Amino acid sequence: MDKENIPQENKRNYLLWALAIFALIAFLIVLGFYIFHFKTLFIIKDSATWGTFGDYVGGTLNPIISFLALIGLLYTIHQQAQEMEATRNELKQSAEQQSRQSEIFNLQQFESTFFSLLEQHNNILEKITNNNNKIIKNKKFNNLKLSIEDESIKEIYNNYLEHEELYSLNQSHIENSNRYIRNNIRQNPELRRYFIILFQILKFISISLSTDRQAITTSFSSNNEQSREILSSLYIDPKEKIYSNILRSLIPNEILKILALNCLTLDNSTDIQNLKTFFNFQGLLNRYNFLEHLQLIFSNDVCPIKNHHEFICLFLLKTIGIDDLQGSFSNNYTPEEITDLFMNSQKNFISILNDKISKLTVNIKNYNMLSSNEQARETETILKKFSNMLSILKSIEN
Repeated sequence: MDKENIPQENKRNYLLWALAIFALIAFLIVLGFYIFHFKTLFIIKDSATWGTFGDYVGGTLNPIISFLALIGLLYTIHQQAQEMEATRNELKQSAEQQSRQSEIFNLQQFESTFFSLLEQHNNILEKITNNNNKIIKNKKFNNLKLSIEDESIKEIYNNYLEHEELYSLNQSHIENSNRYIRNNIRQNPELRRYFIILFQILKFISISLSTDRQAITTSFSSNNEQSREILSSLYIDPKEKIYSNILRSLIPNEILKILALNCLTLDNSTDIQNLKTFFNFQGLLNRYNFLEHLQLIFSNDVCPIKNHHEFICLFLLKTIGIDDLQGSFSNNYTPEEITDLFMNSQKNFISILNDKISKLTVNIKNYNMLSSNEQARETETILKKFSNMLSILKSIEN
């Protein structure tokens, strides 16, 4: 027997004994009155007298005993109600405990899968960050030489700024931005693999921990603006934020920049093939404010020629726009702030190019004076490229 029920059981026994004793006392009192009044006990053989005695005892004790029985019945009903309430509470506690155990079990299952996916994520990320390619650790990005033949300058020109005619209209800026993202991000197999695993982890977090799992799951059945808005706006369980923050803490700032570019809303009206906007990915980034710690600070003492990936990143974010990713930045950046950052870097870039063009012009004059025609022609070719770059930068509408 449960220890909590022992006092209740004792209380019930006490009441039953009290009722029995009270009934016995009532009987003795009635019998005492009879003896006191008639001065005799059961020695009368007259049946009529016995009948009168029975009527007396019955008429006196029956109401008392009935009253005591009613009290006992009411008490029994009360006790049964209490027992039923206790049973309901026990069942409720048992259900709550079972629910907590189920939650713990589900969370353990989730964490097992989450950290398994996280391990795969880290392995892929390590390969990307350790690979000597154009994305993160290319020596071109870290080259401190100010050589005219600097490979970084060539890469800016050849990979992005060589098509001067594309910059006559803002629509051309967008088209070239789309092309750049396709060629340098979307078609990179390592990045594509990384973004797939990153998306799957965020999707797994949202489906497993969301309080509105049905709506979340349904939204992933399509990839459009509506599904993005659903993912962005539905209530976020605090546990979702915890695990998404764990994931984000492992991603370096350079990868976050590429992630932002990968998830921009691209213009599908251009003639560039294989373009697709990842609306659901945008929704997940917005949902978890995934880019709120992204750093896009472009210092004036940073040379855009040697660090052109920073300049291009700002240009792409400004040109294509971050309106559909605004939630992912939280209060970190607004479109206006992105534009201001780009304008500052653009002015810095133009200033450096003007300085280099002036030096190249002087060098050409010196080569001509020295009759060094070959060096003069090479320098003129470089000067033409720099002049084209300068005109392109100046043509970009802010």
